[in-house]
Amino acid sequence: MTVDSSGDHSTSIRKTSGRRRVAYSIAAGAAVAGVSTDASAAIVYSGPKNISIGSGFSQAIDINGDAQNDVTFKNYIFGGGPYQGGTVNFAPGKFVGFSSGNAYITALTAGAPISSSTLGSSFFGSMAYGANNPNAQFNNATDKYVGLSFPAGPNTYYGWVRVDVTNATNHFLIKDWAYESVPGAGILAGAIPEPGTLGLMAAGALGVTALRRKRRAVEQA
Repeated sequence: MTVDSSGDHSTSIRKTSGRRRVAYSIAAGAAVAGVSTDASAAIVYSGPKNISIGSGFSQAIDINGDAQNDVTFKNYIFGGGPYQGGTVNFAPGKFVGFSSGNAYITALTAGAPISSSTLGSSFFGSMAYGANNPNAQFNNATDKYVGLSFPAGPNTYYGWVRVDVTNATNHFLIKDWAYESVPGAGILAGAIPEPGTLGLMAAGALGVTALRRKRRAVEQA
């Protein structure tokens, strides 16, 4: 955290504290939802991406970095107007979604559980198609999460993708994504490697400080 001399130290501390409270809140929700909070669990986060999908195009994402595109999002123009949707590229991957005449992808909010018990039955789904798909949940969506499972080798993993979608203007922005690297372990929408990562970083810093002090003591002896 960078702190300047203009008196913003307390503001920076409040912002960091707020992020930690959100992370702890998500972790607490995981325990209630039955999503793994075991120490061996390791969430892998993409970092900010902000990938804009142009009108008439699609965008594939390799969520776990194994050179296989796990999910594809579409921002097409059909006869009925702009359409946004998604497909999990390999079986047995599926979306958190529902069926109501058509297959739909659910617009999740932060903290929603993503696991075998919350998946829908489909590997594809509509996100927005104006009045043509009346039950679509992404017609006007900001910071909503797509939950999914995807295979890698013999294993199944769970992850999320955060998006902004405005159907009427063909706006589709993929902001970031994450997945749980323990096979079969669920994840909460929006979960990232914090505050555990911060704890490890702090422990590492304390270790380096102790080592330096020990070296100084030896040199001064």
